[in-house]
Amino acid sequence: MGNKIFYLIIAVVVVIFAGTFFYMNSQSNSPESLSDSGYYPYTDIDPEVISGPTVDTLDDENYHYNHTPDEIADITQEESAFVYYWSPTCPHCQAATPLLIEAFDNEGAELNQLNVLEYEASWQTYQIESTPTLIYFENGEEVDRITGNPGNVETYESFISEHSGE
Repeated sequence: MGNKIFYLIIAVVVVIFAGTFFYMNSQSNSPESLSDSGYYPYTDIDPEVISGPTVDTLDDENYHYNHTPDEIADITQEESAFVYYWSPTCPHCQAATPLLIEAFDNEGAELNQLNVLEYEASWQTYQIESTPTLIYFENGEEVDRITGNPGNVETYESFISEHSGE
């Protein structure tokens, strides 16, 4: 009888550990579990392969305008659009993004972002030489761009105003 109780206890412990393991594993695979806000725009990338620096930006509202490359292609084909190419490992992006966001808020324009760390093919597709890069598109064609951090909100506002017709 003693052996049966011993084996029963071992079986219960194994089941508890297995259940905990499967629960924790399923939670870590959920995109929403990567951030407190639940923001996860990388719908075409498995959450397990998203880089750590990108995960670190998921709760930063300055980076809540992200799209996939397919979405960016659709947006730029269908309408005039500003697209901001950035990388979470770029210190110039970290400095420029708050300025850019303020400029877009002041101008009332719509911003689209593309994370080139996660979408490396975008470097070649859009001929990005460095980040940050802001490109204005009309009818699917690039019209103008700003590369680098201008260091002030006014430069971004002027670029936005020039191309949004205001």
